[in-house]
Amino acid sequence: MKRNILIMAFLCLSLWVKGQSHTTAILPVHIDTLYSDILKEKRPVWIYTPSFDTSYFSKPAYPVLYVFDGDGYFASLATLIQQLSAVNGNTVLPQMIIVGIPNTRGHRTRDLTPSNSSADKTSGGGEQFTRFLQTELIPHIDKNYATAPYRTLMGHSFGGLMVINTLINHTNLFNAYVAIEPSMFYNNDDLLKQTEIALKQKDLKGSKLFLGIANTMNPGMDTAQVRSDTTEITHHIRSILKLTDNLKKNSSNNLKWAYKYYPDDDHASVPLAAGYDGLRFVFAKNRFPRNQPMNQFFDKAYTANDLKGLIIGHYNMMSEEMGYQVLPSEALMNMFGYALLQQKDNEKAYMFFDMNISYYPKSFNVYDSMGDYYLANNNKAKAAAYFKKALAIKYRKEIKDKLDNLEKN
Repeated sequence: MKRNILIMAFLCLSLWVKGQSHTTAILPVHIDTLYSDILKEKRPVWIYTPSFDTSYFSKPAYPVLYVFDGDGYFASLATLIQQLSAVNGNTVLPQMIIVGIPNTRGHRTRDLTPSNSSADKTSGGGEQFTRFLQTELIPHIDKNYATAPYRTLMGHSFGGLMVINTLINHTNLFNAYVAIEPSMFYNNDDLLKQTEIALKQKDLKGSKLFLGIANTMNPGMDTAQVRSDTTEITHHIRSILKLTDNLKKNSSNNLKWAYKYYPDDDHASVPLAAGYDGLRFVFAKNRFPRNQPMNQFFDKAYTANDLKGLIIGHYNMMSEEMGYQVLPSEALMNMFGYALLQQKDNEKAYMFFDMNISYYPKSFNVYDSMGDYYLANNNKAKAAAYFKKALAIKYRKEIKDKLDNLEKN
């Protein structure tokens, strides 16, 4: 019987989380535009922002994912991130903003190649495009959206080439890099040669790289044969394998990196799987509670102090991992508090509400919730005091009604 109650409480909480995150089949997406003085053109950007009830909870700040060829990969990434950061209480990934950077007509090669190749006179504008990112696009996003100081750059093919170029030549512009099938063969392995030197000389502490490699070998070939091959048809995968060799040989540069080979995917099909794996690598420690069932919060074997230590430990670890203070979601803490209050587990409910006050002291909601806690425990004086604190921050009719009812009785 007790097990059934715990399961029902967990399921209710999952649905509650889902409802509070306003998850729907329609993704919250809009197209922003800015004029680039550097590129001398108007640039559209596709923006995904997590749905959140900012009328009730403190406005969160989100890490940002920047994606080259944004129009091609935007929908799949937005759906993936929404599923793994919001639906059914998922915390595998953090909720994040996505900035999809589409190509303007005829300018993909210009923008996504870091050096000029004699094979294409329009190529080689990658450094100029990076200046656009650094001095125009990123400041625009930081000014107009609720961003946290953690940025990830993702790209495929030429986009992956630019991801590697940014990592070695503009390391601190992003915190994490996801390079999918990067065109390291480009311009006679020019960037590959630069990367070999940079990986030996640079300190890349604090940076992460995920490398996705598709199976572009001829049928019947294996990687050993490819490495010794000299034909042009294997140049692409040979250059990527050489990049992995260079990464393996230079562990002293402190780069956190991983790679994955996808034997059943080709160059065109691999972005979805590699994008998923890349984000799981970058945010590998995000899930909470980590490697433990969420229903332990409702288990009497765990004390309030046990859970408090778990919460503090996880978010201290995440703050160190991300390089800025990461706090538990006000909405999620609120939901746990109310779910436990409904279960009459008052000690744990109080702990969640009290921690929320310490994390979000300027939010009217945290005081309203503590007022509800005291009201449920028939402490009318303290309930009224917390409702007054909530109203002093923001007037809400439903809170005023609760206070009026208390003062009448």
